[in-house]
Amino acid sequence: MNRIHFPISFAIALLVSQPAQASVSSSFDVDSENWQVVSFADFSQNNYSIVGQYQPSYVSGGGNPGNYLAASDPDSGDFTFSAPAAFLGSQVGATGLSYDLTYRDGDVNWQTTDVMLVGNGQRLLWKRDPNIVPNSSWTHISLNLTPSSEWRLGTTDGVFASQNDFHSVLSDLSGLYIHGEYTNGIMETAGLDNVVLQTVPLPGAFWLFGVGVAGFCSFSRRV
Repeated sequence: MNRIHFPISFAIALLVSQPAQASVSSSFDVDSENWQVVSFADFSQNNYSIVGQYQPSYVSGGGNPGNYLAASDPDSGDFTFSAPAAFLGSQVGATGLSYDLTYRDGDVNWQTTDVMLVGNGQRLLWKRDPNIVPNSSWTHISLNLTPSSEWRLGTTDGVFASQNDFHSVLSDLSGLYIHGEYTNGIMETAGLDNVVLQTVPLPGAFWLFGVGVAGFCSFSRRV
């Protein structure tokens, strides 16, 4: 009996010890965590040319809670918060994105793409319905990385993104951009905190470990 229990225990320990694909987050408790500000020509006109790249301001206190990132409108383009390498690469297990946004110094009168994902030569655009209307308090925003009427492929009036489109982009994610501009024509400031890319372990990993457990059990019975 002990010869059966040991391999099963060993297999379970192996399963627990394997690194699962964990969620990625930025709370900005210590520093900016390598986030950047990237300005695009004009989201509303589907002009995704980069017109500038900048360093965000790191603000001590005033976050939700703790510290946070801030960016003031740097140029005539649409500015975004650009995620660092920790959020990129293979993210096929990603199921959702959430973040906290604060906004001041401008009336909210500019609505266009709220989140853009780029990967494998494709672009997924998310525009929330109803509109995001941030203010000087913290607004929590969450979205699912699954097909819906809020997700478009390529352009703001492109076809609705399919599950295959999500898989293609997330399998080699090269850009994750959170829109920070909601006012047309004046200087405004946006703040970002508590960004989380939610992921789940890949089913294939559990299948492989299941095979391993079965193999250990079979082996123990033959000993």
